[in-house]
Amino acid sequence: MSESQGEPYPTLSSGSGKRRDNASRQQRILDALFEEGNVSIETLSERFGVSRMTIHRDAHALAQQGLIDKFHGSIGLKNRAVTQKTVNFRKTRAADLKQDIITRAVSMIEPEQILVLDDSTTVAQMLPLLPALAPLTIITNAMGVIQALAPYPNLNLICLGGDYSAPRNAFFGLLCEQAARSIRANTMFLSTSVIHNAIAFQNDQNVVKVKRALMEISDRCILLADSTKFQKGGLHRLADLSEFDLVLSDTQLKPATRKALLQADVKLEICG
Repeated sequence: MSESQGEPYPTLSSGSGKRRDNASRQQRILDALFEEGNVSIETLSERFGVSRMTIHRDAHALAQQGLIDKFHGSIGLKNRAVTQKTVNFRKTRAADLKQDIITRAVSMIEPEQILVLDDSTTVAQMLPLLPALAPLTIITNAMGVIQALAPYPNLNLICLGGDYSAPRNAFFGLLCEQAARSIRANTMFLSTSVIHNAIAFQNDQNVVKVKRALMEISDRCILLADSTKFQKGGLHRLADLSEFDLVLSDTQLKPATRKALLQADVKLEICG
């Protein structure tokens, strides 16, 4: 994120630095919960390269704020809507990096297209820009997409039903997959939880099944993946990055990662 020019920042004490690191990691934990629903302590420990005890302390701090529930070996959002308003995480986590990706993604949309939008928080940032491109038809399994775009009459909204997941505020399951396969779309915009070794992963197999069904009905699939997505972890394979028609990332993506993706025949575009 760019910083305003002026006097240099004061030197932080080690204690201040530690608090800053804790706050940053806790923000990223909340982001993971918005993307994935419940996440295990073990998965978070491996993802952030810290001990399980550190994650337990983070979980305790978030639980004290009323943002999450702690389960046996995992944590989940306490109330998605309340947490979203309280944390305002979409503006804090890689916001500047994501904005370049969002701007590029929206530039690919033309009026009268049929779009598929997944339930990711990255794709959610496209929503305020879509009414200006109407008329559009939008297919989604995400209640948040429907709620945000319902006031606009020139947007034809198709919501895929099924089993409702409160943590993700979206629909999954067999009915959702069957509904998806009965229609067709021009372009799908989606994101994923983790990218490792040129493979996109999700930690929930039900999410994978629905996203795969939606990918299959789309003529073109565009993955929105800011540089913070490229890390170790992930449980269920969503797709090789080479399966996507285009992968949009940002200028903070490491040169070695860029090289590896291009060698793996990934159609990568750096935004910004």
